[in-house]
Amino acid sequence: MKIKYTWKHLDHSEAAEKYADEKLQRITKYVHNVISCDVSFEKIHGEINANLNLHADQNTFNAQNKDKDIYTCIDGLEDKIERQLSKFHSKKSSH
Repeated sequence: MKIKYTWKHLDHSEAAEKYADEKLQRITKYVHNVISCDVSFEKIHGEINANLNLHADQNTFNAQNKDKDIYTCIDGLEDKIERQLSKFHSKKSSH
């Protein structure tokens, strides 16, 4: 899965991108056809806002998280998107 990263008012961090890649690989067990995955990080008033947009299986999934630590933001994004995908997967399989 190819993930596009955007950094605004923050220095580019290879370590954070690698961490996010590892965390977001877990979502592939819920979706099969990932079209695009965009992750953006923006620093506003000392807090980091992280946004994730995922286009997969003819649907769009979004997750947002705020925290002072970038790794905590990534963990929150993973939790939120995994919850959405799990719910979507269970609805799809029950039909």
